[in-house]
Amino acid sequence: MSLGCDFAEVQPAAAALRTFLASHGCSPADASDCEIALVEGCNNAIKYAAGKGRLLPVQVRISCSAREIAITIEDHTPGFEWPLQAKLPLPDQEHGRGIFLIQAVMDEANYTIGSAGNRLWMRKLRVPDSPRSPDWSG
Repeated sequence: MSLGCDFAEVQPAAAALRTFLASHGCSPADASDCEIALVEGCNNAIKYAAGKGRLLPVQVRISCSAREIAITIEDHTPGFEWPLQAKLPLPDQEHGRGIFLIQAVMDEANYTIGSAGNRLWMRKLRVPDSPRSPDWSG
């Protein structure tokens, strides 16, 4: 998906994610976790874009296999240092929850800064939730 650098485009992207994951038999819990991560990642990509970066789209890629869901968000922000383990900010702080939430709901998340843009890569291991889930052996 390609999103304009506009918060109004985040919810339609989240709805598309849910539809995609449902079509691949993902559990509602996994879909909800991935939606939280996608929304937080896209919101940050839009919020912190500046200058010419505001004119460039936020690129989102989602893949799903029997074992995992992967989400990549490419942004055009100045970038920042990704903490190994984010701490929940104090209740009166206005920001800082996004990375904490992403790390809480995803099994793995990495952020890399590049000269043409930055990449947030997140992975969620799928948990079998019913007898009709895909074969999880081997």
